[in-house]
Amino acid sequence: MSNHALILLCAIFLSVNAAIGEDIPFVFNERSSGASDFSSARIESMRSSTSDVSELPPISNPADSDILEFPVTGGGNAPDSKTEKKVGELKETFNSRVEPENSHVHEKAIVLLANSPGDYTIDQICSIYDFLKEGWRYVRDPRGVDYFMYANESLRVGEKASCVGAGDCDDFAILMSALIESVGGTTRIILAHNNSTGGHAFTEVYIGQLDSQNSHVEEVLEWLRKNLNIDDIYTHVDTETKEVWLNLDWGADERGYAHPGGPIFQGDRYINLNVRDRYAKTPLNLPESPTASPAQPQSTVQEKTSYQQPELSSAVSVAQIQVSLGQAIPPGAGPLDWYTNKR
Repeated sequence: MSNHALILLCAIFLSVNAAIGEDIPFVFNERSSGASDFSSARIESMRSSTSDVSELPPISNPADSDILEFPVTGGGNAPDSKTEKKVGELKETFNSRVEPENSHVHEKAIVLLANSPGDYTIDQICSIYDFLKEGWRYVRDPRGVDYFMYANESLRVGEKASCVGAGDCDDFAILMSALIESVGGTTRIILAHNNSTGGHAFTEVYIGQLDSQNSHVEEVLEWLRKNLNIDDIYTHVDTETKEVWLNLDWGADERGYAHPGGPIFQGDRYINLNVRDRYAKTPLNLPESPTASPAQPQSTVQEKTSYQQPELSSAVSVAQIQVSLGQAIPPGAGPLDWYTNKR
């Protein structure tokens, strides 16, 4: 990804094939107790009364046949050229990069979760998130190129550089998705944009359906609030299906603490790229051990959360980035930096 945000050519619109319900940002906290019984109207009403998500648009689901147009730049503000890609082709690209069946990716996931065994549980998601959050190093893409690293490629780079992995936000999202999918989870990658910081990509993990007996959405969310010592959990909820997706972006909350369910990137456009959507969704379970608990936030909060990079080969460009409290992404760290739906 270039160091500068790319230019949004025109507004994207929802596909006519999208579901009747809306996939809206929603904050779970004490006010949302009993959400399993909420109507679609009440979910929307609560979203509207929550200041930091009330202005965020719902996620759009363009058809695979829709064509997305985006500029390719050489590091400046003006596009050098434009390229086009069908939504289905873009999904295939991300699917190929996620590669949960890759032996290196699967082995890494198994090793990570060996100390928190269970049948796909929320503490395992926290372990994967903490692993990536603590050890990822931001490195921009080549000029004029949007390069998507394979998940195993990111891991191998990390092994050579004595870190978890290195790359931009779409590479981080791909590896997050791969590790979770490799242990049976369900993820999706969201492409986002705003006019001040440009484009971004982040992963969400499927928790379950609010009104389903086979899901434990409220219990999982309560476990997060209690064990992470936080009040608000940021998600997206489909007002028709009641499916709930947990935000796994790298941005910190107001205390400077990055965690599963942290603040949603403040965008004016969101596009959903379902990963491996030919398979049935797997809901999250509670930990099998009642004592399972992820790391707690630091008591001292600084004005900035700094992501430090290790020394790497001179063949790659490494830039230290600063993330303000509650800010999801630094300027110029986006993916593909943004699309225009041309149908």
